[in-house]
Formats: sequence, C-alpha cells, structure tokens
Amino acid sequence: MKSLFKIIRRYVLTAVLITALALAFNFALLFLWGSWMTEDRQTVSIRRQIEDIAGELEERDGVYHMSGVGLGQLEASSFQWGMLVKGDGKLGWTWRLPPEIPRSYTLADISVLSKWYLKDYPVFTWTYGDGALVMGLEKDSVARFNMEYSVRFLKHVPEIVFSMVALNLLLVFLLALFFGYRFFCSLRPVAQGIERLSNNEMVSLPEKGMVSELSHRLNQTSQILERQSRQLARRDNARTNWIAGVSHDIRTPLSLILGHADSLGRNPALDEKSRREAQAISRQSIYIKKLIEDLNLTSKLQYDAQPLRMEKILPASLIRQIAADYYNEEMLGDSQLDLQVDEDVERVQIEVDKGMLTRAFQNLIGNSVQYAPGCRIWIAIGRKGSWMRFLFQDSGPGISAEVAAIVEGRAENPNIHVMGLRVVRQIISAHGGRMEFILQGGKRVGVCLLLPLP
Repeated sequence: MKSLFKIIRRYVLTAVLITALALAFNFALLFLWGSWMTEDRQTVSIRRQIEDIAGELEERDGVYHMSGVGLGQLEASSFQWGMLVKGDGKLGWTWRLPPEIPRSYTLADISVLSKWYLKDYPVFTWTYGDGALVMGLEKDSVARFNMEYSVRFLKHVPEIVFSMVALNLLLVFLLALFFGYRFFCSLRPVAQGIERLSNNEMVSLPEKGMVSELSHRLNQTSQILERQSRQLARRDNARTNWIAGVSHDIRTPLSLILGHADSLGRNPALDEKSRREAQAISRQSIYIKKLIEDLNLTSKLQYDAQPLRMEKILPASLIRQIAADYYNEEMLGDSQLDLQVDEDVERVQIEVDKGMLTRAFQNLIGNSVQYAPGCRIWIAIGRKGSWMRFLFQDSGPGISAEVAAIVEGRAENPNIHVMGLRVVRQIISAHGGRMEFILQGGKRVGVCLLLPLP
C-alpha cells in the first residue's frame, strides 16, 4: 500500500509542477511577445509618432507646412491619412485625406472622434496650438476601447495577480488530489490482489472502473496459478507417496538379503571366496538401503514434510562418535580419518536435529570412502565469526564443477548421482546454515558446512 501512496503523491506533485511550469512559460512568452512588439518599428507608440509629426508641422503666414523630415516620418508611420483641425473647426492642413472625411468639425465632433472612430477609421488626436492634429489608421486595423480603472484597483494589481496564481495552483492541487484519490481507490484492490498472489492466495477482483482490464487479467492469472498449484500438489503427493511406498516395499526383502548375506559371510563352512562375496552383497545392500533412506529424506525435506526435532548437542562429541563408529564397524575400508577440533569449540553447544546432522556428516564421510577408496579424510571443527564451521576434505580427485552446479541448483543432469550431497545441503539449509565447496588451486577438494551459533 505504501507504493500506492507514493504513486498518488508523485501524481499530485507532477500535476502541480506541470501547472507551475505552464504558468511560468506563459508569463515568459507574454514578456517576450511584449518585448518583440515594442522593438517592432511599426508598433512604436502611436502617441510618440503623432507627437513627433506634430513637431514638424509649421505655420507661416497663416499657412501650415510639413517639413521634409515630417513627410518622411509620415511615410514611415502606420498612419494612412492626417489633418489639422483649427480652432474654428476648419482644416488647416491635410495629408492623403479620404473623400468621405468631413472638412469641418464642431467641438462635439472633436470630442467624439478623439475617443472612438471617424467614418470607421481609428483616429488619434494631438493638441496643436488652439487646434487638434488628427491622424487616421487603416480601417479594421485597431480596436479602440474606452476603459477606466480605479486607482485603488491599480494599486492592488500585484496582490490580485499573486492571489489569482495562488488560487489557480490551489485549485489544480485539489483537483489533482481528488482525481489521484479516485485513481488510488481504483488501484488499491489491484495492489491487494497482487500482494495476495505473491502469498499464493486466490484472487477475485471486481472487474469494473478504469482498471477493469487489469483486474480481469489478475483474476485470470489467479485461476491459472490455482490450477497449476493443484496439479503440482497432486503430482508432488503422488511422488512422495510413491517414494514412501517403494521404500516400505523394499525394506522387508532388503532386510532379508542383509541378514542372509551377513550369515553367509560369517559361516565357517564356506570357503574364503564365498564369504567375501557374501560380505560384498552385504555392503552393497547397506548402500542400497542408505540410498533409499536418502531418497525418502530428500523428498520430505523438499516439501517441508520432515519436522526438525531440535535439541542441544556438543558438535565435537557428535563428530568423534561418528568417527569412532566408522572405525569400529570397519566402514572406512582402506581409508584413514583424521579429526581436528579447535579448543574454543570443545564445549560449545548448538541446537540441531541430532539425527539429521548425523546423517549429513555420515553422507560426506561415506562419499569420500565410496568415490575415493584408500584416501585420507580430514575433518576440522572451528569457529568462523558467528558460525560453527565443519570442514570435510579428502585426498581424492575432488568434486567436479558439474556436480557442484547440480547440487547448487544451477544445472540439471539425471545421469549424475548427487543424492548424498543434495541431502546434506537440504539438512544444513533446514537448520538455517550454509554449505560451501572448498576451493584449493582451482579444485573443489571438500565441503564446508556453516551452522549458526547461539
């Protein structure tokens, strides 16, 4: 839900920022346009033009004349015609005067045309002596309005502009907040649905509103995942039941084979060759029994069906007991086992499932005995920060990169048997630990197990 609030906050801030940028852009554009209009020679203040022209108009012996400079200014100006109305209402001077323009005026006529138009021509006046200089522009070129503003209003224009901008920003913010909240209400069920999907829960969202298509897709995805989950559960149950059934069915005949093979191996009536063959059958039967147990255990660990029976133990004592069993039962064959325990971990206790940890240690020692017969096996126990460290190493050919990749889940190859190492990794992971391969000269010579200390 926090992510949705983050989206809404960004949505509102983006809307306000866009509005502020738009206002700033409009003000800048207005300023540039005003500067451009001011710099344009054709749009120089009309009042300034008519003032300059009036300065070039001269009277000599009752006759008005425009100087050469004035005529140049007239040609360059935006005026279409001009005239001088004397104090008696008669015209004293004209320039390109259209025929429809009257030739005499009353005081009322002058008052009207100074504010508005003359025969639809926009006109501007300038006082000249006791008369008025009237200059006309092209028809439909200028719109004239007579507007008055109070001084009080003009004094408060900056405050009014600031208030209007602030009100507009507030309005935009409120509208963005309103629509953002509606957007949030539409997205909230979708976010909850995605969260439930991530928790492997069934989702059924209402398919309406602006996110109806998205809700429909989430519902479809939920149904597909639910079907797949049921199919996987049925398959996993069938696999687990099959493994458990096979393990149960093999246990009885395998026990008989072990019993008879052991009896034959100890029978003095048989010759030495027959007893060795019986002992070989016994060893292979034990190996088959171990494989079946590993298969059953890894299946249970994979689906968290094997509960951990936690108890406090001394790892140093446990590993010594396992080593002693291998020697007493002559399971090492021609191999040798060296054990080293650091003094600072002799009396350290950890809480583990003793049976499972024993199985992990036995698998590692058994792998060395089976795949590198006659090798030397080193086991070392010590500390590594907040971890209890167990090192298992032998003088054999080492662990191949392909086997390591399969055990770590980076590759698959059904032709390579890694059941023992896989069970070790699962047992250590179930205890919150890690399993790593020991590298020495680019070669994986052993395994490092790390279990958390109390």
